[in-house]
Amino acid sequence: MNLLGFDPGGLKSFGWASLQIGESGLPVALKTGISSSALIALNEAKQSANEAPVAVGIDAPLYWVSEGDRRADAFIRKLVCAAGGSSGTVGHVNSLRGACLVQGILVARLAANLWPSVIVTEAHPKALLRVHPAAREFISENLPNAPSEHERDAALAAFAAWAAAERFSGWQDIRLEEQAPFFPSGHTVSYWFPC
Repeated sequence: MNLLGFDPGGLKSFGWASLQIGESGLPVALKTGISSSALIALNEAKQSANEAPVAVGIDAPLYWVSEGDRRADAFIRKLVCAAGGSSGTVGHVNSLRGACLVQGILVARLAANLWPSVIVTEAHPKALLRVHPAAREFISENLPNAPSEHERDAALAAFAAWAAAERFSGWQDIRLEEQAPFFPSGHTVSYWFPC
């Protein structure tokens, strides 16, 4: 099974990851890199993989709500604070950088157009590291000396994609709690995160 992860950013700040899960159900290969745009990152991740991805995780808001804070953000913010983190770890969609917002939507649209059956899930790597021991263990075992934070976060986005594809126990699609979400990529997305 192949999974892709992306950490959208600007020039030379767009992390990508390709995660291969073997027949044992465990990671057998993790490749990462840095790019400058959604199209280049998607092409580099695609070239590093043996097969089409089952799921794609993206560290960017992939859906919006017409009023107020997203329920998913409020939920994760509470978990992060309960784990001793800062509420600022989970920002409001209106406070994020343009590159994160635009490039995240672009890679979601490109991936869904390229692979119509792929699962696309939003991911929040920094929150995962704060609240989920398995995320820290995944990085420790598979990318202990990450070349950059962008590559680490892309790898964690691929980890979230794995959770979405396998419907990990203790995880849920928190996007389902939103009322009337808007999908700017033109495709319905999920937001798998541990409970």
